[in-house]
Amino acid sequence: MAEPTHIQGTRNTLLIEQSQRIPDVDDRIYILEPGETPLTAFLTQIGKIGDGGGKFKGQALQKRAVYNPEFMEFEDAYSGVWAQINNGAGYLSTDTALIVDTPGALIFTKYDLVKVVRTGEIMRITSVNYSTNTLTVTRGAGATAAAALVDNDWLLIIGPAFEEGSKSGDSNTTKLVKVTNFTQIFKTKFGVTLTENASKLYPEGNPGADLKYQRAKSGIEHAKKIERAYLFGEKKEVTGPDGKPLRLTGGILEQVNAVGNVQDEASSSLTETEWRNFLRDYAFKFGSSEKLFFCGNAILSYIESFAAGKLQVRPDDKTYGVQTRQYQSPFGVLNIVRHPMFDNQYTGIGVVLDLDTLKHAVLNGRDTELKTNIQDPDADEEVDQYLTESGLQRMNFEKNALLKGVV
Repeated sequence: MAEPTHIQGTRNTLLIEQSQRIPDVDDRIYILEPGETPLTAFLTQIGKIGDGGGKFKGQALQKRAVYNPEFMEFEDAYSGVWAQINNGAGYLSTDTALIVDTPGALIFTKYDLVKVVRTGEIMRITSVNYSTNTLTVTRGAGATAAAALVDNDWLLIIGPAFEEGSKSGDSNTTKLVKVTNFTQIFKTKFGVTLTENASKLYPEGNPGADLKYQRAKSGIEHAKKIERAYLFGEKKEVTGPDGKPLRLTGGILEQVNAVGNVQDEASSSLTETEWRNFLRDYAFKFGSSEKLFFCGNAILSYIESFAAGKLQVRPDDKTYGVQTRQYQSPFGVLNIVRHPMFDNQYTGIGVVLDLDTLKHAVLNGRDTELKTNIQDPDADEEVDQYLTESGLQRMNFEKNALLKGVV
């Protein structure tokens, strides 16, 4: 053996062999976990009852089993009652053939009474040409005299007026709309060698501790993958590289943009007037009077400034592990959640959600499961994975809204 290293003088902690020093390691590894997946938390926990110890029992109301990787629902809506005059030159008070748009003649039926909002005139429809969006009307059918019309004059359908002893009128009904989405296969794989699994490691110092930790951490990572898909995903079905079906589930932002219920701040600040307009014209245009609002820090900072001494923003108890604050407005109540995934390029967006429009759709028998020992039979290791096949069911998305472009 070679001559060992000598230490002259008083020994100190930097001169001794460094591996002798026992690390002072907490017996826990801290991880940012609470509130990482608030959307999934609401969809999988609403309807359950807490036991006071962090566990829940009962049935999740916003979760359903599906039996086909392409799942669907059928939507319907009440007929619209608003339209506009479509003629740049307008019409004289004597004109009886009127072209309309937004959305067009399809919402009108023979014998409907139609009020011109600007002038107060009531007209009665005698016929409708749906192919040309032309209404033939009797002008001045009410007490208010006929007046000239201008382009984009708003028209409101009041309802039909029939003569005494008349026959039934024309039928004008709506057709159901099929809305589909796909389930997506999510996998999160992890593993350790059996040598590592048998070793004592810090911080816990017990064999198998690292695999236990990886199971906990990977479970959170797996949930975050599903959450991101439900927010940012786009619906698609293709043949994958191995010749088998590959499906992507469509998310919230895709569907809100598809229905066009979006206020774009175009890379500008958010004023209180713009915020109130968003609530009035988009957030609470349809649906419930109480909704969720997931947003990034940029929007949240503006809301905080608006709320000071004006509207009520109050911290609320955690709901299913998610911290919410309630914002009272004249148009409805928002339960505000700062979403950790709305950061970087997404920090300036916020999405209003009516939870009745969403469901966590799990393919039958394919709910999240930890599958252990999936390694090759001759491998000196243990490999596990979380597997889920699920998608987001999206219904009546006109009830939801998107605010974007805030800086």
